[in-house]
Amino acid sequence: MRPTSPSSTRRSFSSGTPSAAARSGSTACPTRSPSRTTPTSPARPTTRTWSAPSSTEPGSVGQPVCRTIRQTGCAAFRRGLWCHAGVVQRSVDWLLAARSQANCLARPVDEAGPGGVADVVRRTGGLQAQTWRGAAYAVRARSTATTLADVTRAQETDRSVVRGWFMRGTLHLVATEHAGPLLGLLGPKLIKGTERRYGELGLTPAIRAAAADLIEEHLLANGPTGRSALAGVLVTAGLIAESKGQQVYALIRHTGLLGRLCYGPGHDKDETWVAVRDWLGKPLDLEADVEGVARRYLAAYGPATARDLATWSGLSVPAARTGLRAVATRSFDVEGVEFSAVEDLPGARELRLLGEFDPYLLGYDDRRHALPDEHRRHIHPGGGMVRPAVAIGGRVIGSWKHADLSYDLFGRTGEPAGLAAELEDVARFAG
Repeated sequence: MRPTSPSSTRRSFSSGTPSAAARSGSTACPTRSPSRTTPTSPARPTTRTWSAPSSTEPGSVGQPVCRTIRQTGCAAFRRGLWCHAGVVQRSVDWLLAARSQANCLARPVDEAGPGGVADVVRRTGGLQAQTWRGAAYAVRARSTATTLADVTRAQETDRSVVRGWFMRGTLHLVATEHAGPLLGLLGPKLIKGTERRYGELGLTPAIRAAAADLIEEHLLANGPTGRSALAGVLVTAGLIAESKGQQVYALIRHTGLLGRLCYGPGHDKDETWVAVRDWLGKPLDLEADVEGVARRYLAAYGPATARDLATWSGLSVPAARTGLRAVATRSFDVEGVEFSAVEDLPGARELRLLGEFDPYLLGYDDRRHALPDEHRRHIHPGGGMVRPAVAIGGRVIGSWKHADLSYDLFGRTGEPAGLAAELEDVARFAG
């Protein structure tokens, strides 16, 4: 934890009686379509605008102001870029608040139990699950009535969510119905991208194919199995020389990228793997669906760019651009950059405590607006770690800790509204 400075606030919190009402959803904000009046002459472009009452700042979160761009009035045009008709100019504050709402941070799921967990996972397009706690607290930040136990039940009992290697080849929780299309699209690319590492480990295509068959056969016959047992199976078959080292995990992950295994009961040191055909009752349908992935991404992270989708998913930028063009229905200009979306969200300035590896902090190529460079090291200290963060309106304003519910705010001397209620809810969620 960094030293306290006069411009920051650090506090510890003792939980009290949880208050679900204190974490109510966001208020709606009416919007209407901008004018579509056509310029009378290309030589004299015009801008048609409409706005909220003059007391409301254009582009503010509370009352977004639509401005139809022809050529003038567009930051992109002023910088020498073409801004086509129908693009709506908005502020950075609006962009962050709209993304926060799309990502369920400002409009949380109210359903309790495993069903609420599955709804969060479905609506966010998947939650990063490098650590089980990180995935669980990502659910908490996006729901009002789920618990830590509900997240486990959703994966192990209802099996409405699946934990495996998906976006960027990283562990995620995804909705069961999305697992097949995701692996169909991303699996071959991820395997190809791992070829060099396979070579370094001495894992030829023949060894990988034989290992995948053997691992799946063992899981079908024996059910959930841990790493040491699977290592023994591979060593006994002569596919690897020793049970320790990175070969075992690489072969388990490879089998997962083929859609043949996923994580089963247990977490962290007690984690196990299961055969997909046994765990889910049928094989995954590995039909690639770039448009479906792009649509779900924009619904959960939009407004966004093709580079954002590529960074989040692991697709190439051209493939991501193709997907966005097929599904986007809205375009917004923010500081000269065009963003795509599938809906025009009003946004809301809700405060949320984000867990470690929260997907909101990993879902974009350019994260400067949400997390200014001067504070980046407090959330991204290095080594791939992403610490728990305090965010309001989609902007990170501090960090916090699970262990003692202490927090450290950047450049603030007072406690922002909603923080105490969020800390209470963290205690409620953990039970």
